[in-house]
Amino acid sequence: MERRSWTGNAHRASLLLHLSAAVHLGFAIYYDCRYTQLPHLAVELRLEPPIGGKFKYMTFLSGLVHCFYYILALTYDLLRIRVLRQLRDYVMASFVVPLAFTVGVTFWTLYAIDRDSIYPPILDLVYPMWLNHTMHSFVVVYAVLELSLTQHRYPLRRKAFTGLGIFMAAYLVWIHFLWLMTGIWVYPFLGAFAGLFRALFFAGIVGLGFGYYLMGEWINKVIWWQASGAQRQSNRG
Repeated sequence: MERRSWTGNAHRASLLLHLSAAVHLGFAIYYDCRYTQLPHLAVELRLEPPIGGKFKYMTFLSGLVHCFYYILALTYDLLRIRVLRQLRDYVMASFVVPLAFTVGVTFWTLYAIDRDSIYPPILDLVYPMWLNHTMHSFVVVYAVLELSLTQHRYPLRRKAFTGLGIFMAAYLVWIHFLWLMTGIWVYPFLGAFAGLFRALFFAGIVGLGFGYYLMGEWINKVIWWQASGAQRQSNRG
């Protein structure tokens, strides 16, 4: 009876998180697409490439991945189909945690060092503060809560690293293509880097992405190993 109550509470908390995150992120993406268009002057000032739309920004792509994940997780909560759990666990491990920390930590680190390089004050007129925090802060909060409330079976590292590596490589190819086509970097501060330093910056970001995967794997193992141990002790009592 006690075990059933413990698992029932965990399931309800997890379901509430998935529903809240899906609605929150879904609305943020809709608002971002519908209301936060930079004026044409930004293109004339070479602050952003004139092609690619929202899909040239890692923040937006990350938001799409996270929204998809929480809708997927909510669907599994309701239907309990095994293949959905396998897909949920793979997406969580390979993309949700690494992208959340890559976007959040990178953005706020650059913001603290030199705000103008990543998010100049003029953007406050276009992007409301709540949207900025949703896409750069709440994705991290939701990922940490998800690790804490939902047990995941992490995939083989080679499979997870393959998926994450393809995603990262594809994004780097994409932004270099935009640069070759327009002569403008998606993030203007990249233009201030020398070629070698830019390459090291990209390598560091990719390396950290794999490091965040390992961190998520470790957190999942520690939390759910301890939870399983506590549950076994309770059952013996």
